Amino acid sequence: MIKTDTLINKRDFNSLKYLDKKIILLGLVTFILGRAVVFNNLTPFAYAFLSAFIISEGLSFAILIGALGSIINIHGFGEISYLLANIAVFGFFAFKKDQKEYTQIKAISLGTLIFFGFRILGVIASKNLFFYDVIMIIFESAVVFTASYLFSCKISNISTIMVMALVLAGLKDTAFFSLQIKNVITVFMVLVVAYNQGAFFGGGVGLILGMVSYISHPEMPFILSILGAVGLLSGIFRDLGKTGAILGLLLGNGIISFYINRLGTSFLSLREILLSALFFVFMPKNIGKKINQLFTLEFSIDREYNLKRDEVAIKKINRMADLFYNLGQTFKETAKERDYHYTSEIYGLVDGIANEVCSRCYRYDTCWKGNYYNTYNNFFNLIGLVEAKGIEESTYAATYKFCSRPKEILDMVDRAVERLELNKSWKIKLDENRLLLSEQLKGFGKVMEDIAKDIYGKPSFDEDIEKELLGQLKNSRIDVKSLSVAVTPQKDYDIFVDLNKSVQSVDKIKDTMSSYLGSTVICHSNPKDTQKKQLRFKLIRENRYSAATKVALGLNSENKVSGDSYTYGETENTHYAVISDGMGVGRRAKEESKTAISLLEKLMEADIDKDLALKTINSVLRAKSNGEIFATLDIGFVDLYSGKIQMIKTGAPATFIKKGNKVEVVNSSSLPVGMLEEVDFNVYEGYIGDGDMLIMMSDGVLEAYGSAEVGEEKVREAISRIDSVNPQAMAGAIIKMAKGQGAAAKDDMTVLVTKVWKNI
Repeated sequence: MIKTDTLINKRDFNSLKYLDKKIILLGLVTFILGRAVVFNNLTPFAYAFLSAFIISEGLSFAILIGALGSIINIHGFGEISYLLANIAVFGFFAFKKDQKEYTQIKAISLGTLIFFGFRILGVIASKNLFFYDVIMIIFESAVVFTASYLFSCKISNISTIMVMALVLAGLKDTAFFSLQIKNVITVFMVLVVAYNQGAFFGGGVGLILGMVSYISHPEMPFILSILGAVGLLSGIFRDLGKTGAILGLLLGNGIISFYINRLGTSFLSLREILLSALFFVFMPKNIGKKINQLFTLEFSIDREYNLKRDEVAIKKINRMADLFYNLGQTFKETAKERDYHYTSEIYGLVDGIANEVCSRCYRYDTCWKGNYYNTYNNFFNLIGLVEAKGIEESTYAATYKFCSRPKEILDMVDRAVERLELNKSWKIKLDENRLLLSEQLKGFGKVMEDIAKDIYGKPSFDEDIEKELLGQLKNSRIDVKSLSVAVTPQKDYDIFVDLNKSVQSVDKIKDTMSSYLGSTVICHSNPKDTQKKQLRFKLIRENRYSAATKVALGLNSENKVSGDSYTYGETENTHYAVISDGMGVGRRAKEESKTAISLLEKLMEADIDKDLALKTINSVLRAKSNGEIFATLDIGFVDLYSGKIQMIKTGAPATFIKKGNKVEVVNSSSLPVGMLEEVDFNVYEGYIGDGDMLIMMSDGVLEAYGSAEVGEEKVREAISRIDSVNPQAMAGAIIKMAKGQGAAAKDDMTVLVTKVWKNI
């Protein structure tokens, strides 16, 4: 059943204000549909559509007017029984307040009885009632019952097809410049469905449209066979694209016409066929998709089950994500309560001193019984004084003013304050760990949300390119089982191919796709098992750039183990290079930098968001290290398709980008990871070209020149003077110049040079 969002409530008769474009369109559909005639001038379809709409959706004056208009257009006012039947069914359900209590079959049966009654009364009133008239009215009532049930099936695609077929039948012989509009639209519809849904559904829709639309046409059997053949052959040849679908149209019409009468009579004129083909070729994508949706077979039970299953899974994942987020928030709020010296702790400390020292003093009664509040206040002040200044002469003097045993009291207070400070440091550490745990829990929640989006989010696929590529491959005689074209957020394509044969066709696939896309594609993963009958590939556009990273190292003069760690590599269209410098030198610094690099590699493999990855590394380093040892991170990404670079720095020294004789400097003012609760990083974005070099280094290189500020300018000048296009030579020359500054190297030195060049 065709649906609309704007309906008229059965109790609301002030309905003109509800008339919008959709309702007016439905009224027009009802008018055209009501013009469809069966047998001896019978027109039951407008009544059936009105009755079904009222039962399934509600009252609509626009549809009532459309139904009455079609009756007047066909019969004039001679067949008043049709008019009265439509008005009666509208009025009955308008005033029958409990009509929703009726089952669908009962409501349709009541509507059919109303139609039957008024048709019998109309025949009796106009002439003598013959048995033939009764038979025809019974037949017409049966059509009303069947059509009403069919139209009221809102989820049925057959209902949509039948409505469309009857609307086409209602167009009758309407022509424009001697072109039958019904013929043009019918052929166009069959072409669209066959092209999108294949031979089986294309042939089926052709048969249904032909049988219903041309039911009163004298040449209906011939037209029916032509439309069925057109749908079948167009669906078969759709792998060749729209050209193949049009070829199927011409072959289907030609074969059937030749078989019936040797092309003596053209049941569909050549002009109508060519006009339909032109509409099909130049049809806008959005119109094609809407028509395709109308005629798409849906297995509603399976689809609803799958949707409900996905919905349940997504709700569970999101609930877990919310749980992790709320737990993280709880730990964060708990950690913020940092009033370390609670009043109860101070009271306990004072009571402990009183029981340990004062209870054995001869002035106990004088101090604690006769002057309780002043004594408590004196102890409170003394604890604060010891905490601020420690044990010194002024502290003794202040204690001696109210106590005759100052040395014993101060020793007890000093030990108690020391315990307080120790507890305070542990509480700080505990709160920091709570904050780390809070960040991790929130991060896990974010990861789970992203997983839910990735798994159950609606992927974007380009069906037009899929069909065209599939046609190109099959036309090249490549046995392809299936093909999917996913559109990436960067408006690029990821193409997945399932083959029925071995990998011998891979080169041919690449050549065919490259020719169609106008850009060379590469096989992202080469399958090793060539014995499988089904193979899957991911084809992505070939990189426009290539990159290579080379390394040069220089150890400090005292340690044999470098505190610097590095990594570099390539994932799909991205080349990356990373340096981490552990604070200090030796094995301990190496451990921190290696931990940061190892974590980053794992997080990048898991495709974790960069922000979350840095927060995770920061949290792990803070939780792992007992001392003040941290690590810098200097990360460089190069998009090998677009040439875009991205630098992420946390406490790292300057990075240099050499473009010809020009050297750009990328600075950072952030702190190393593991130092603060919240990770601090700077991001630089730009573009790199053919022959450019990205030069990253640890701070030991710059500090070899005396200071990082001086070293930055010296290194920039040195890089501009080095006349080499070899990244290994560039890295080695920078290390050599740094070592040649005279003083022994105090820190480890690492240089990573990434050379980028454009592919031919």
